[in-house]
Amino acid sequence: MNLPNWITVSRILITLGCFLCLGMIPDPAAPTAALGWWAFGLFIFAAVTDFLDGYLARSLQQVTAFGRVVDPFADKLLICGSMIILLEFPVAFAIMPAWFVVVVVARELLVTTLRGVSEAAGVPFPADPTGKLKMLVQCVTVSALLSLVAGTEVFREFAVWGVWVTLVLTVYSGVSYTWRARQVLFS
Repeated sequence: MNLPNWITVSRILITLGCFLCLGMIPDPAAPTAALGWWAFGLFIFAAVTDFLDGYLARSLQQVTAFGRVVDPFADKLLICGSMIILLEFPVAFAIMPAWFVVVVVARELLVTTLRGVSEAAGVPFPADPTGKLKMLVQCVTVSALLSLVAGTEVFREFAVWGVWVTLVLTVYSGVSYTWRARQVLFS
């Protein structure tokens, strides 16, 4: 275990803390501001660790098999888990419908499968810039939705626009990754 891997593991624990805060809100129709802000803060902290662990792993040349498996898992837990839990809150559901979350989760499952098939065939399948941009926009969107759960309307427009930009980037990056894996898929 190296520093980037410990940061990845900490992201999973921080993400679970975010989920715990959201789960402790007794009435999703009238969220508790304190728990909402705790969830918001933990989510932001977890998102920052996503960018930090990858940067450190590459710059310190500490890329490991553990990190290549657990880092994407931690990312998917953070984003997909947050979106699924946010469906429980009317203020978030009004902006982010269930079908949208299905599209995001389906894309994540597809890319994970493509990565596994490609790497099993000996073809590296690293994240590309579109996938990284998608993750950034997803983090901004979920953060904006969490701020609504916490009781502020300041980031409502970020949430609305973020959902649509996330949808476009999610579909585009899913198609892009599928195109990249075409040789392995059709060989």
